[in-house]
Amino acid sequence: MRINHNVSAQLANVNLKRSDRRLSSSLERLSSGYKINKAADDSAGLAISNKMRTQIRALDQASRNAADGESVIQIAEGALGEVENILQRIHELAVQAANDVYNLDDRQSIQMEVDEMLDEIDRISETTEFNGHTLLDGSAARTIFSDNAGVNAMTASMQVLSGEYSVKVDQLGAAASTVLTYTIPGPGEEPYNIGLNGYTLSITSNDTDASVQEKVMNMCDPMNIDVEQQAGGGLKLTTRAAGSSQLISVQYPGEETRTDYRGKDAKITLGDGFNKTATYDAQGNYITIIDNGGFQMQLSLDSTVTGTFNLNVYDAGYMTLQIGANEHQTLDMDFPEVSCANLNLRDINGNDSINLCSQAAATTSIDRLSNAIQNISNTRSTLGAYENRLESTISSLDISSENVTGAMSRIFDTDIADEMTQYTQQDVLSQVATSMLTQANNRPQQVMNLLQS
Repeated sequence: MRINHNVSAQLANVNLKRSDRRLSSSLERLSSGYKINKAADDSAGLAISNKMRTQIRALDQASRNAADGESVIQIAEGALGEVENILQRIHELAVQAANDVYNLDDRQSIQMEVDEMLDEIDRISETTEFNGHTLLDGSAARTIFSDNAGVNAMTASMQVLSGEYSVKVDQLGAAASTVLTYTIPGPGEEPYNIGLNGYTLSITSNDTDASVQEKVMNMCDPMNIDVEQQAGGGLKLTTRAAGSSQLISVQYPGEETRTDYRGKDAKITLGDGFNKTATYDAQGNYITIIDNGGFQMQLSLDSTVTGTFNLNVYDAGYMTLQIGANEHQTLDMDFPEVSCANLNLRDINGNDSINLCSQAAATTSIDRLSNAIQNISNTRSTLGAYENRLESTISSLDISSENVTGAMSRIFDTDIADEMTQYTQQDVLSQVATSMLTQANNRPQQVMNLLQS
């Protein structure tokens, strides 16, 4: 028996410290709810769980991003729905005006409503926005530039590959034009009646050149036809808009049939960048180029464009949503411009392509309006597809976040049932070690008993 070194007490103390550390660790896990409270608890598990936590927070934010994208689409789609309602009303008025029971004053009243509704379409295009970002004025659409300043109202669908495209202008669109000649009848003679776009221009012996010009201007102005006095006599009539749909119809006294003077549509040749299958449709100077796979370009030319010009299409301009936790997990959304110029309802100079002040013009406008309605419907369909995709994206992100959270929980969170078992075991061991340390410390007393005896 020894008294200088109580090995039994030291051994009991070591075990007591070990049990106390384990008990403290178990208490920490139970009180915090986390299995890993510091790197020493599980360094590998800590690294993995931190990566998972980063992914979870990114997934949750991506889900919120997609929800914001849905809000953007809903605002744009609501505005497009109103534009479509306006176009339906204008189409209804065009069908009404095409019925040849109305006079010029009646059709002029109809045209006043049309002009106001066209202004409203432009207003909607310019003012529809989300968080300060305008959506339907072309600022959230595919970026396309031209090296010719006379090329305007340009759009390119998302299926158009980025790059340079070459276009040669063979013929610009032209307005309909003719020189109206007339005779002022003498006193007592019958009026000189000229048929002009389905209306009768009656010139009497009381008229002068000035009054005839005034009559012609009053008749032509509602039909978007300019009148100019010719030096050699007669009045030059020119439509304000260009294209084969523009018509000036004249029937002089004694003629059995009328003579139609029509404008011309632009003619172009598609050059470098376009496939051989690409085709185009021209209405005046408004040109639509289409190809397989949803390829579509729209552009409008002014009178300064000649020769060959280039179109540069970029992968930029559209709205990009970050809908994933990692780089390049995005959705690109294109919001085309829906102004009257882009819908081919007005030219780039602001002249109406929709004029209902004559029966022939109203009939022509019906098809143009049908195309505009179809254009809006296609755009709404595309936005609807975006919205459906975002709904699926949100659902997928939420499920991924849930599953990753469950995986992280299994690594990082405390299993309370298992930890309580460990805690109970360590608590008992701590009490036993304390008791044994007490007994070990009392062993030297036995030496005193031996010495006293």
